[in-house]
Amino acid sequence: MLIKNCRLVTSSEIILADVVIEGEKIVNIGRGLRSGEVIDAKNKFVIPGLVDVHVHMRDFEQGYKEDFFSGSRAALAGGITTFVDMPNSSPPATDSKTFQRRLEVASKKSLVDFGLNFGITSGNLEESKKVAPVACKVYMDGTLGEINEEVLLQAIKERNRVAVHAEYASMDGKPKAEEEAVKKVCSLAANFKKHVHICHISCRSSLNYLNEYTTCEVTPHHLLLTERELKEQGDIARVNPPLRTHADNRALWAALKSKRINAVASDHAPHEVSEKEGNALPGFPNLDVMLRLFLTLVNERKITIQELVRWMCENPAKIFGIKNKGEIKVGGDADLIILNTEEKSRIDVDEFYSKAKYSPFEGWTTAGSVDRVFLRGKLAFEEGDVLVKRGYGRLISCS
Repeated sequence: MLIKNCRLVTSSEIILADVVIEGEKIVNIGRGLRSGEVIDAKNKFVIPGLVDVHVHMRDFEQGYKEDFFSGSRAALAGGITTFVDMPNSSPPATDSKTFQRRLEVASKKSLVDFGLNFGITSGNLEESKKVAPVACKVYMDGTLGEINEEVLLQAIKERNRVAVHAEYASMDGKPKAEEEAVKKVCSLAANFKKHVHICHISCRSSLNYLNEYTTCEVTPHHLLLTERELKEQGDIARVNPPLRTHADNRALWAALKSKRINAVASDHAPHEVSEKEGNALPGFPNLDVMLRLFLTLVNERKITIQELVRWMCENPAKIFGIKNKGEIKVGGDADLIILNTEEKSRIDVDEFYSKAKYSPFEGWTTAGSVDRVFLRGKLAFEEGDVLVKRGYGRLISCS
């Protein structure tokens, strides 16, 4: 297959080129190339498939909220060809048997490629060594049970890749809850000289503690929304960590631009609309909207398309050692997104591919959308239609 007349985007440049695909791989990039089937990109931007390293697919007992099929369908429509699932399912992926069962379910249902995290709790560190997760996830807020400093210390010391929800539950979502947790994680990472990834950083004060042994991600909502939206929209905008101030937004953007924050991840956390009322559960769906929001920022010249690729494609794959993903290169998986940067639309939750039909971004006008998605060389999404069957997604390989 030949995809011709592409404006290929990397984190550093835009290249006018053709791409030759054989099987699942990119085998040549250049000008004036020839191959069998020809698809004309018509000088549109072509970016790597997005790599979303923070997704809650809910499958098992909470599959009514989302499952690997519906969630991966939303990912595909949103230009995400690889995702990493979090372990706080019900039951949680905190033992090898449940982890393996989750792998089997994802393999049968997912439309796109995927990886799984393993949840660390008190006493299960040896159990984590029986499986091969993308990372071991530690929830310092007690989501998977109380975590003391010794458990966190041993996880960082003994496992090669640890991701941390750095927030203390006892401080009830206040900025200090994150700041103190991030400070502790960064200190341990430096002491052991081990890489630790900090999930969904949200406070400007937390940025002071990042060091050469830590990486971190930020979500679209912590960049684009503030506590004002929480006041205006109520429980629909409730999320964990909470939405912060305009000053936090500005600091997060500055850190992202200066490469102190390394990646953008959706933290796709869907619920039924009824669960967002009253004693509301935190979180909302983002797979359908994340790329559209950032393409809008590209169109508004607030960010560059190269920065988008760095934050959502290249860096997530590099941080977690995900092989053959996040870049358009010879020998890499042929995960390509042809963009339509001209299309303008409004975010309509009834059009979401996710089961979750609500969003704090509802009604926002966006500029830019997904035209076509290729996953491992196969045309998987075009003009709103999903063209691959459940189970096409494959477990990713990590170094």
